[in-house]
Amino acid sequence: EEWVNAMHYSYATPAKDSAVPFAVHVAAAPSPITKGKHVVRVALKGKEVSRSERQPTNLVFLVDVSGSMQEADKLPLAREALKMLVNQLREDDNVAIVTYAGETRIALPTTSATNKTAIFKGIDSLTSGGGTNMGSGMELAYREATKGLGGGRSARVMVLSDGDANIGRVNYEDILKSVRGYVSEGVMMSTVGFGTGNYNDHLMEQLADAGNGNYSYIDSQKTAEKVFVE
Repeated sequence: EEWVNAMHYSYATPAKDSAVPFAVHVAAAPSPITKGKHVVRVALKGKEVSRSERQPTNLVFLVDVSGSMQEADKLPLAREALKMLVNQLREDDNVAIVTYAGETRIALPTTSATNKTAIFKGIDSLTSGGGTNMGSGMELAYREATKGLGGGRSARVMVLSDGDANIGRVNYEDILKSVRGYVSEGVMMSTVGFGTGNYNDHLMEQLADAGNGNYSYIDSQKTAEKVFVE
């Protein structure tokens, strides 16, 4: 799946005046493996929304700062990736940072994207240590996200983690159930995975599905640029 996601595609987008939100491209060829079978590719290309067209948004970064995140390709890379993302935000966007490990806290209350100094300071303050109480961190992040809903604003929780939830309410179904409840209030969720070894790909993808959002995996600054800049 990640190999497929890593490729660049150039499928045609829907016409700008089209009411259809995505274009469908289908191709087929005889299977090179099994005689009498065919390989079919179905590709979807969504409408491209420019930076100026999208709604102003409240972003809450829910960052895993547990001990398992201390490796170079985890929290240090997540900090750099978040800075790339902040540099893409508009002046009418807001950012908050919530962390979870053995305990949860608001590392940065909701702050205007115009105050990048304060946001970058909050990102730089993130250090790893302790266990992983993902459930309580999720609840705190969603409460922070819902504060700015309404008035044409959207809200999104962005989870950055290796998915290793080992302390607290770790029943995945309980976490997924709470996420689905916040979706009905208008808050979406994206998940961004980091690291290898104990990485829990399954949980990160399930969270994004339940949160009506998207899932990405970042293993380098180049990938971070593709996800958060391009």
